Amino acid sequence: MAKREFRTISVDGRDVQLRVFTPGTEDGPQKPVVVMVCGLMWLGGGLLGQVGLVFNDVFGYAFARNGVPCVQIHTPSRHIAHTRIQELQALLLWPLSCMPMLNLPLLLADVLMLSITPIDVCLLVLVPVLSLLGPLALPVLHLVVRGGQWLQGTFPAPQPASHQKEVAAAVAWAESNQELLGSDGRLVLCGYSSGGQCASLFALSPTAPRFHAVVLISGIYGLQTDEWTGIRRWLAPCFNLLYKDILGVSDKEARRLQSPEVMVQMSHEGQDWYVLSAKMEMMGLQPFEDIFFNVNPLCTALQAKGACVHRVQCGLNHWLLVMNINDFIRPFCAGLLKSSQVGGSTSGSRL
Repeated sequence: MAKREFRTISVDGRDVQLRVFTPGTEDGPQKPVVVMVCGLMWLGGGLLGQVGLVFNDVFGYAFARNGVPCVQIHTPSRHIAHTRIQELQALLLWPLSCMPMLNLPLLLADVLMLSITPIDVCLLVLVPVLSLLGPLALPVLHLVVRGGQWLQGTFPAPQPASHQKEVAAAVAWAESNQELLGSDGRLVLCGYSSGGQCASLFALSPTAPRFHAVVLISGIYGLQTDEWTGIRRWLAPCFNLLYKDILGVSDKEARRLQSPEVMVQMSHEGQDWYVLSAKMEMMGLQPFEDIFFNVNPLCTALQAKGACVHRVQCGLNHWLLVMNINDFIRPFCAGLLKSSQVGGSTSGSRL
């Protein structure tokens, strides 16, 4: 039976948790290890992050149950309260607070999403009283929570963590714990959702190992907004704000450097890249589906550099694909284990 353990590594003086999934048996040949980068729009802190951890565990267990260890990292794990997303969300939902049946749930949700410390959670006691203010309750409560965070020193937000340093540290941990993981030295780098952006950037870096394969699941590969036209041009300021608050990228060049689709610069001759997409990532909601999940530029760039790109359709949408992910993971892991049994070679050397 697959097991899950927790390990902690330090990156720039910050503790980062690894979730390590193993097949639960030490029998059999050594095998490759999957290092999986997960995201939740790069948000991994607070209540939203806890939901994401449980969701993303499904991937780790799927690899382990199919015989391949998986080291999972969530990065950069930005707390939504350290962004202006919650302000935008509160503004958009404010009109709904005029409906008495929605007022109380909106107040509870706002406090829980904003909560960084136990003191923030204690402000839930104000909800019944402030709900008497009707439509004014949401903005008043929101300002009270933000004021409390300012007094605690948790707002304004700290600088975003470096997801590339954290991915590198997770890969280094997997390389240095081969015996614990039952590894044969080969590494597979995997990324899901915003973790696909972090993982693919790292795989394209000149300092990364030569991975046995790269698996990208429903990822985000382009952050550039400056050439947008039409309705996208009006959306660009919101996306730029999102990228600045979460990733710390605030200008055109920074967004370009964080876009994997334009960072394919070295040869990847013969390297397998599996690019998985759902049938309708956001149920056909345009232009957001194209903005976030257009894989064509990345695949074209990889093929031009000699990579063996395998495009795979998996699941109905970005979230429900987890119900079908085993249809890909099972044969993928079987292929890895088969190559181990016939003496697959180590491919952890540096490029």
